Amino acid sequence: MRRKGILMIRTDVYPEMEAEWNRWYDSRHIADRLKIPGFSSVRRFVAIEGEPKYLTIYELTDVAVLNSEDYLRLRDKESSLPATSFEVQTAKLPNFARGLYEQIYPEQEEYRVPKTDVVFTIGHDIPPNREEEFNAWYNTEHIPAMKRVPGFLTARRFRAAEAQLPGRAGARMSGPQYCAVYDLESKEVLQSEAFKREKDSPWSSWVRSWYTRRFRILGQRIYPKI
Repeated sequence: MRRKGILMIRTDVYPEMEAEWNRWYDSRHIADRLKIPGFSSVRRFVAIEGEPKYLTIYELTDVAVLNSEDYLRLRDKESSLPATSFEVQTAKLPNFARGLYEQIYPEQEEYRVPKTDVVFTIGHDIPPNREEEFNAWYNTEHIPAMKRVPGFLTARRFRAAEAQLPGRAGARMSGPQYCAVYDLESKEVLQSEAFKREKDSPWSSWVRSWYTRRFRILGQRIYPKI
């Protein structure tokens, strides 16, 4: 059974290599992955708010693609390149994090990338004894509240995929345990009175008292070009 999801990359970049690194990422790194069955599309963002600076979201038709021979062959090839190559340097950049996530909300609805260039992402770690309540809050109160905010176009939730990745190049994953991805009409949506009103409730305050927020990024799309 296929398990759709995302591969999320977050990183900062040294200023002296940033321009050339961006050109390489857009023209080579992404192109190599989109040739692999299972990688359906990709978007890159630069942070307007939050950190690190760069966010990449690969849409996967099946999280098992990272176990495929095509992907592992590419990762092995890249890891064998000289230490000065961007392929090798990227995983060593400041605040680099790679997460493989399976979509858990909505479960069946097909995702279509909307005509917008702003994304809002949040990542959380949850105490094991609180996961059931966390998911109930997110699915039955928080996301319905966000959907009432004008400018929130999509809402998806993901959980770290429990994939048995081979001990080969590129297999290491880092958290957090849960993340949510929202497509927004504009960056001003998070400043609206509707958002400020809907984001808080007694249940929200209680949940926020025990989860750990790992990242919060409001990003402007830089790939594909706007």
